[in-house]
Amino acid sequence: MLRLPYYFLSIAFLFVIATNGNTALCGSSSSSSKAIDNTSVIAKAQSEFAKGAWDSAITLYKKHLRSVPSDYTAWNQLSASYYHSGQITLALRTLRKVANTSPDRSFNYFYQGMCLAVLGLENEANKYWQYASNWTDEFGARSTFEMGLSAYNSADNTRSWQLLSQYLQKYPKGSDAESAKTLLKSITAGTKTEDVKGFERPDREAEIYKYHRWSLFQIPHFWMVQLGSQNSESSGYEPKSDKTIDKVSTADGTIQVIASIGLGPNRNKSYTSFAGYTYKQNWLTEANAFPDWVTNGFSLESFPMNGDFLERSHQFFGDFRRSIGRQFFFGSYARLEFTRVGSTFFPNADPSSLKVVTSEKDTQLLIPWAGWAWSATSRSMLSLYLRKEIHNESLEHSNKTFDFTGSSGQPAISLNLSHAQDFPTKKIEATFDAFQYEFIYNDFWLDYTRQGFVAAADLTIYNKFGGEALVGRYQDHYKVPHIKTGSCKSSSIEESEAAPPHVACTRSDSGSMFQLGLYYQKSQFLRFSLGGLFIENSSNMKVFSSSKKVYQGSVLWAFPGTKRVSKMTGRFADAAFTKDSLE
Repeated sequence: MLRLPYYFLSIAFLFVIATNGNTALCGSSSSSSKAIDNTSVIAKAQSEFAKGAWDSAITLYKKHLRSVPSDYTAWNQLSASYYHSGQITLALRTLRKVANTSPDRSFNYFYQGMCLAVLGLENEANKYWQYASNWTDEFGARSTFEMGLSAYNSADNTRSWQLLSQYLQKYPKGSDAESAKTLLKSITAGTKTEDVKGFERPDREAEIYKYHRWSLFQIPHFWMVQLGSQNSESSGYEPKSDKTIDKVSTADGTIQVIASIGLGPNRNKSYTSFAGYTYKQNWLTEANAFPDWVTNGFSLESFPMNGDFLERSHQFFGDFRRSIGRQFFFGSYARLEFTRVGSTFFPNADPSSLKVVTSEKDTQLLIPWAGWAWSATSRSMLSLYLRKEIHNESLEHSNKTFDFTGSSGQPAISLNLSHAQDFPTKKIEATFDAFQYEFIYNDFWLDYTRQGFVAAADLTIYNKFGGEALVGRYQDHYKVPHIKTGSCKSSSIEESEAAPPHVACTRSDSGSMFQLGLYYQKSQFLRFSLGGLFIENSSNMKVFSSSKKVYQGSVLWAFPGTKRVSKMTGRFADAAFTKDSLE
């Protein structure tokens, strides 16, 4: 009887061992199943990577790394998938995260260099290619070649020769051997070739439309929203009761809203095109209207933004371009604009019967052009400017900038010759325009020819801060002289009705324009700007002399980038020097 407890204890002990053994076997089976599953996932990921199916490779690598986060080779391959899909920033961030733990250092450093090169940081890229070139594997070889190609593109032929020769010595049968020989022959012959492209660089445009959170859809498109305000001060001359003229000044403010959306640029071999719609709204008020309104308790009866001062325009535009060879290109730009004034909605002191919307003007614009690219940073263009503006409420002020038939007396042609020059190392973009515009009105007394030039520059000052400057000069020659009594330079505005003496006064205006601005480029998509515009118009007939100062602040939000969208939506804008800018 004394041995019975030991008997039961022995049975219990054997049962526990058997149970634990079965549990261990089950756990072993489960672990084996997970290992097989992970092996399958990583094999599929590598297969998709080899086929260039980057999106599916990314999905599979991420699934694998959730189970095996210490697989640093997979982290590198995930980063490379990000790179090839165009997600450069994400690729670089992931590569740096595992750079010190990766067993494939040459792979990691090579792709870090490629990411930096795509981002335009060529000097930084060369540092990482230099690290990778210490290995003698595939990516060490590629890094040596990329350094040689980078030096070649920078016109550093001595360094390029050294690196490319080094590549051929170490890797005579390497994947870039033929390209290296082509570049060395070019250096020897003293010529320049663009046939060698190096390692694949992804299409960043496709990436931003496909992956970015502000993209509306995957096909190429753009949009922008700009909010701003202007305060302007104008001075000129007005007639008095004694038929003399006196200098007067005015000041006003404008609230501006601009929104645009469009498709493109669409590229097909040598063709590029885009089209879109822009809504512009200018709401004019007196400069001190808002402070007075706030002081008076926000009364709706004294609402400072009167509806009859609300101007809205709807613009439909399109651009087509074709390249012939590597340097010559031509195309055309077209725009239809419909401008309306007034509002039936916003409160003001006017009776309801005056709250109407009127059609102010309709504008048609066509600009055929041809250009020549001297280099990647230098290009010139000649434009023919065909513009017709119909003032619906005042037809005598309608005008156009062309008249091929000569119905106004002689054929008139408006031309613009422009040149753009970039200085990447100094972060300066400069443009120069020389133009002749023929303004032909229904009222022939207003017809004139304008000749002039404008030079502008955009400079990155420091980090995200930049500046803009513009200077210009013009001369206006009016076609029909004014008939006056006395001297053309006299203070009188009286015209001769019958009795002599009278004199024919040929009107000739000259003007200058200066613009300065500062901006903060918070990101590729967001910009804050402040600036001032100063216009001085002098005339040999005093009554037509005037000046204007405009101060403006704005915030611009745009996709896929503020600079790029501004060039598309504001491309071939109306001439900076028009009489409208002085009104």
